[in-house]
Parts: sequence; C-alpha cells; structure tokens
Amino acid sequence: MAGEITAQELRERLSSRNADIHPITIIDVRLAQIGKIPGARHVPVTDLEDKEWDWDAESELVVYCQFGKGGSDYAAEVLEEQGYQKVYKLVGGMDSWAKLIRENA
Repeated sequence: MAGEITAQELRERLSSRNADIHPITIIDVRLAQIGKIPGARHVPVTDLEDKEWDWDAESELVVYCQFGKGGSDYAAEVLEEQGYQKVYKLVGGMDSWAKLIRENA
C-alpha cells in the first residue's frame, strides 16, 4: 500500500543533498495542469495504464493530483500493480504544495 508524504516533507527532500543519492520521481497525474511542482513529470492518470514506464525501480515515486484524493489514490494503485514498491501520495495534492509555497514566499 502506498505511503504518504506531506508538502513540507517533499520540499525538504527536494532541497536535501541526499536527493541525488535517493532519487525522487514526481508524477503529476492531473488531467489539466495549473501550477507545477519543479521537476514533476506530467502523466495524466488516464494514461498510466497505457504503457510500461521506465522509471528507476529504486526511485521513490511521488504522485499527486489536485486535492490528494481520487487521482493520486488510483495512480498509486496502478504503479504498485506495475511493480513499483516505493510509491507515495502527496497529502493534499497540488493544493497543499501551492499553499506551502505561498506561505513561505
């Protein structure tokens, strides 16, 4: 079952020197993008099942949708079925990330 990561935890991980040692792949599964987490790859949730992805099996995958509910839940399930073991959902989705950025601007 997928784990969870908060926006603050993700931000700390991305700014950490350990990011190169323990890579994180961020996947935006929203159908439409308004805003983006730096370095995120846009793969709409409807496309996840359509092909096999070549993401590093040792990498941690963080998926996010707008609110951190349906889209990221489904995306995490699909990725785990594809054999990825380090899958995390961003708690609160893009909304929580945007709020964190606004509060720390």
